[in-house]
Amino acid sequence: MAEYKNTGNFSDNISSSDLTLEITRRFAAPRETVFKALTRPEIFKTWWGPKGCDCRACEIDLRLGGQWKTTLENTDGDCSSNQVGGVYTEIEDPSKLVFTWAWIDENGIRGHETEVTILLHDEGKKTLMEFSQKIFADAEQCDQHRKGWKSSWDCLEEVLAEEKNELLGVPEIF
Repeated sequence: MAEYKNTGNFSDNISSSDLTLEITRRFAAPRETVFKALTRPEIFKTWWGPKGCDCRACEIDLRLGGQWKTTLENTDGDCSSNQVGGVYTEIEDPSKLVFTWAWIDENGIRGHETEVTILLHDEGKKTLMEFSQKIFADAEQCDQHRKGWKSSWDCLEEVLAEEKNELLGVPEIF
């Protein structure tokens, strides 16, 4: 049986049958702006990671087969120094990103790999995001990722909500 939560602009659905995480979120920014925030390293670093974690390094090679990798470091949150990365398998600017996801250990060995799909729907000055990540090794990992992604999306929402954000190249987001 699926667990469903809805808190305003955010909802998530975790299906224990296939270990898939689904999140729907509405951002107060145009779709093109949200896509930039997801694909440009200089912007990505400003919001990526759960609260209390800093993205110290970010590499994004935005092309089919291109790799991405980030390094998160704990500042006062619930993450230690971790690397995560993957490969882009589908890109439709500005509406869709599909990529693999795996934690990378201190020896450079990739862990269990999942697939992330992000769909961005144009709602004028807002964007509806449909996010999914599948298939997790177990329900605990799925739940940990739900918490991490929710916090990361909160951070993105804060960056997008800034009245003027030079990094995004948009004088006013609203």
